Amino acid sequence: MKLPCELIRDLLPLYAEHLTSPETGQLIEEHLQSCPACRDELHSICLPVPVQADAQADAPLKQVHAALRKKQLLTTLAAVLAVVCALALAVWMYSAKAPATVEEARFWTYNRKEDSANLCILEVQGEGVWLTQDEPFSWGSPTVTVQAVRYRFPHFHAALAGVFGSAASSKTIAVSNTQLLAVVCADETLHYREGQPVSAYRLNGTIVYGTEQELGLYPRA
Repeated sequence: MKLPCELIRDLLPLYAEHLTSPETGQLIEEHLQSCPACRDELHSICLPVPVQADAQADAPLKQVHAALRKKQLLTTLAAVLAVVCALALAVWMYSAKAPATVEEARFWTYNRKEDSANLCILEVQGEGVWLTQDEPFSWGSPTVTVQAVRYRFPHFHAALAGVFGSAASSKTIAVSNTQLLAVVCADETLHYREGQPVSAYRLNGTIVYGTEQELGLYPRA
């Protein structure tokens, strides 16, 4: 007896699970031998059903990992920011300065011969006062200009200058006796040549530096 496909397909799930009676199973097998469509249906029923992993099963763990990564990133950024702020503060403390007065600087000058060269030495004896230069020193320059400054944190500046060997500031400066040394202070600018203070004079419309005895002139206010 040939059974209709609709009835066979209703019985196929039971047949696949071996839940039909032997007689019914035999009828189904006879039908399957002559019906490719029902055989395909049975094949699809027997295929294993893929089990999808629960996408939300590890969601709490992922949230914990994300929170830890965020905390680690914030900690790293905070550490970097702290280092940058510390370096910026150190640079500011190292370079914070104000012009010093002549009285604060307490200059002392003397001449010295070194390697057949006659040098004029200017030394600062004031506590916490240093000499700085905006431009690199050159023996060929007719005029050398320095600034007398008082660092706001002198001990900190001296410590870092000693550690790094900074040449940006010093307590002394040596120039040739042929060079004019200009020392800019908070209250006035001093000039030295050959270890002696000189004044500015106007001679034939030109500013010259020397002493009254050298030029036979008087300084103008």
